Amino acid sequence: MAPAARPTVIVAATLDTKSAEVAFIRDAFAQRGVGVTVIDCGILGEPTIVPTISRADVARAGGGDIAAMRAARDRANAIPLMIRGLEAILRDLRDKGLVAGYFGLGGGTNAALASAAFTLLPFGLPKMLVSTVACGNTRPFIGMKDVMLMHSVVDILGLNGFLEDVLTRSVTAFCALLGAPPAAPSLGRRACIGMTTFGSTTEGAMIAHERLVRDYDVLSFHARGVGGEAMEAFVREGRIQAVLDLTTTEVADELVGGICSAGPDRLSAAAERGVPQVVLPGAIDMVNFGPPATVPERFKGRLFTSHTPHATLMRTTREENVAIADFIAGKLNAARGPVSVVLPMRGFSAYDIAGGPFFDPQADEAFCTTLERKLVSSVCVERIDAHINDAAVIDHATALLTDMISHSNRSEAP
Repeated sequence: MAPAARPTVIVAATLDTKSAEVAFIRDAFAQRGVGVTVIDCGILGEPTIVPTISRADVARAGGGDIAAMRAARDRANAIPLMIRGLEAILRDLRDKGLVAGYFGLGGGTNAALASAAFTLLPFGLPKMLVSTVACGNTRPFIGMKDVMLMHSVVDILGLNGFLEDVLTRSVTAFCALLGAPPAAPSLGRRACIGMTTFGSTTEGAMIAHERLVRDYDVLSFHARGVGGEAMEAFVREGRIQAVLDLTTTEVADELVGGICSAGPDRLSAAAERGVPQVVLPGAIDMVNFGPPATVPERFKGRLFTSHTPHATLMRTTREENVAIADFIAGKLNAARGPVSVVLPMRGFSAYDIAGGPFFDPQADEAFCTTLERKLVSSVCVERIDAHINDAAVIDHATALLTDMISHSNRSEAP
């Protein structure tokens, strides 16, 4: 069956195990006047419904042959191949403007299919996952994308009254997403600034937002790993025209081993695209973990404090701060656009303050000295005798950024 010639909701699933559930979803959408493209990613058993795009088509798009895969019964290699095939088909549908949204349902395998789809589909396009994996660590499945999650509670293994109710409500919610008006037009009228925030830099972030929102749209990204990744993605997509990097704690987690890493590409996007950026290295004094019992044994004896019962913070050492400074310098030295760094000499977070549990001027100085030594001369570095959450620091940083934006706009004017 050929895909529809107009945008439809994509439902990709292993129909050898999920035919009844997908049929229920398809019919529920149809009752609401919404078209569905069903993609079969199953391998072994036979589907009991006819998909729009067959498993043979998916396998072929992934570079394989469904008959050979079934004969080999090699699940470890077959699933990645089917995911590649789904990705290829989705790219084609996306590029042709034929994807209205993606509705995922099922357990681990089907959530993995949905995860591949979420990665490919743009922000703002409706995305949903109905699954038992919606309760727990969902980052591997939704990544940084704007996905609505519905915990199915019961396994999606055969229809029953409870599951049908969950699926019906999920389809109803998804249809509301499809009918939502487009984003506010102001997003396209004013330049957009991306700002990283954290609990221990919230005071400074609130001041910065108040200063900047008068003239710009300000998107705040919670620097818990996914937040930093999302800001990098927004910069690469051209959604953000300037960056106030007020919280770089994700770099500490990447290098030391915390749970809030944004990966090795953090601080790369603005540098690569030449986007103006001011960096206030907030919360580099800490590495983030979950409850105390989750802290790895190798960190026994280190200095900790509790942010919440679910968030344990560990103070970075002088040596770790040197490594963090080296990482940041390497990223900023490659910048194609204007960069300034503001160093608050009275502390980098709400905990790194005189009388606070993480106040360590020697460790902070090691960071500052290393950063100043490693940065190229084109990167402006300034020390401010105030705390990162003080208005004096934030006012200076926002003034630098707005001046960069104005200069950049003048340079680009015909």
